[in-house]
Amino acid sequence: MGVLIVGLVIFLGVHSIRLVGLRDVTARAMGEGLFAVLYSLLSAIGLALIVYGHILSHPSPELWLPPAWTRTVALVLVPASLVLVVAAYLPTHIRSQLRHPMTIGVLLWSAAHLVANGELANIILFGSFAAWAVVTLLEDFIRGGEFENPGRFKADAAAIVIGLALAGLLALFHMQLFGVAVIGFASEVTPPGI
Repeated sequence: MGVLIVGLVIFLGVHSIRLVGLRDVTARAMGEGLFAVLYSLLSAIGLALIVYGHILSHPSPELWLPPAWTRTVALVLVPASLVLVVAAYLPTHIRSQLRHPMTIGVLLWSAAHLVANGELANIILFGSFAAWAVVTLLEDFIRGGEFENPGRFKADAAAIVIGLALAGLLALFHMQLFGVAVIGFASEVTPPGI
């Protein structure tokens, strides 16, 4: 569990330096190029530790048994979250209206996984991302700002298609990637031959 927590501290810490007012100061002190390299490197290390730490801590104590309907909630929220993440990188109406679709997408993704998982490691992982997203959204909306470009409908359509395609691929390969089946999850309750 320690590796997971260290990974979360590094990854979310790096992604929180703007929240504590250190982003501009640090970038000026070391130069934008070096800052970008260091930011990316620390993010990658944090992410690798999160993945490895989560694997190491599985299985962890089950704190609660999520009801079956929470998986249905996750099947709806995760595709929506991926559409929002993609929309953050395109000139979409979604981005111009929501202003922070990436962070909202992270919140939906983490909340979906939080309600559908009862293991301690999952609660720490997804709870940390959800808490980070809430704090970041509050700060972002307090700071204000708007996109000058109102968005394009073609970009909205592209975000929806790409986001849903990514969700489909993740659902299809979720077992191979993360060890938990999304498609056909009822079959994991009763292993074959039992």
